[in-house]
Amino acid sequence: MADRGAPEVAALLLNWRGAAMTLQCLGDLLRVDGVTLLVLVIDNGSGAAEVDRLRAGIDAADANGHAIELLALPDNLGFTGGMNRGLRLAAARAVPFALVLNNDLRLPADFLRPLVDVLRHDASVAAVGPTVVHPDGTVWAEGGAVAFAANALRLHGHGRSPRPPSHGPEEVGFVPGACLLLRTAAAAEIGFFADDYFMYWEDVDLGARLRRQGHKNIWLPWVQVEHHAGSSSGGGRSPLRKFLMACNAVRYLKACGGAQGWLGWFVFDVLLWPLAFARGPRAACAKLRGTVAGLCGHRASAADVIRYLG
Repeated sequence: MADRGAPEVAALLLNWRGAAMTLQCLGDLLRVDGVTLLVLVIDNGSGAAEVDRLRAGIDAADANGHAIELLALPDNLGFTGGMNRGLRLAAARAVPFALVLNNDLRLPADFLRPLVDVLRHDASVAAVGPTVVHPDGTVWAEGGAVAFAANALRLHGHGRSPRPPSHGPEEVGFVPGACLLLRTAAAAEIGFFADDYFMYWEDVDLGARLRRQGHKNIWLPWVQVEHHAGSSSGGGRSPLRKFLMACNAVRYLKACGGAQGWLGWFVFDVLLWPLAFARGPRAACAKLRGTVAGLCGHRASAADVIRYLG
């Protein structure tokens, strides 16, 4: 296919030891219609063999008129550091919109155009995202907010059937970083993701800082993508995920948490911790260590990933 012209969206696809999954998601992206993409495949220090697999897959792919580039980072900079490299590149090249993606998504060809249209036609919106569903069709998230809930977070609609398209669009506290379309200039205005978070809670913080600058975060109900949640950290109840979620929850609450968030954290993460221990001692102990680390000001890093995953 002939060149489609200058890209309107920089699609940021972050890889860490998951080349097969990343290349599957890349294939979905290259079938996107209605929008011209610059796809940045960003490897987060996975090593030479993994980079070679990515390069071979990219070379063999049918770009379908989109542009693809591979950015191989020497070290694991986390979700925040890896995505920030892509966001800065998008800003430097004046690509108006940037799509933040988890590599464990399955994406229909028509998912992106409606999200782009929201940013094209409403200058007050800086972030927009779809309904994200589990493989069984139940909702993983329809946007989210800090709330009186476990981990002080509520992913709207989690575990339920998707709400009908007539329900929204709806303004939300934050758009989960699993699938998040950003206005590049608005993201640059606030300094992109905060590197202090490394992984988890960075999207909550980003949404809060966008709101403080007068921007809106919007959930769009008539677009759906499929998410295999927790793949990069070993699953939803993995010790690494529990440690990072607990540590970064405290970091966020210490910085800008209100009474509702602190109360939710105290009830669900402190008072009810013995119930978590009964469900799985290893995950619960990692969560407790994360809570203590957060209270002590620990900054999550690749060292935590090595400790739990090697």
